[in-house]
Amino acid sequence: MSTKASIKWRDKTADQPGFHRYHDVLEELFGGEDETAIYLQLDGVQLQLETICDGHVSVTMELPRETARVLGLLSDAAVESGNIGSLRRSK
Repeated sequence: MSTKASIKWRDKTADQPGFHRYHDVLEELFGGEDETAIYLQLDGVQLQLETICDGHVSVTMELPRETARVLGLLSDAAVESGNIGSLRRSK
């Protein structure tokens, strides 16, 4: 029996990655914390992992804009206009 409670999900297609956003019911019931974690599983994305220190990693993912919109990372207006922010150069 799974303890995952789905918040939002989509199957992988030929054009878009799949995802599963969920929380763990047992963690919520027995975790003892006021706020429990939300998990995001992505299927079919480009991924770069970099170890930074003490076993922690930095994760970079390449997501299609439509997937980013569905996940709430971009607004509908930003996707439709193509305006996702201005580029800044590091000095």
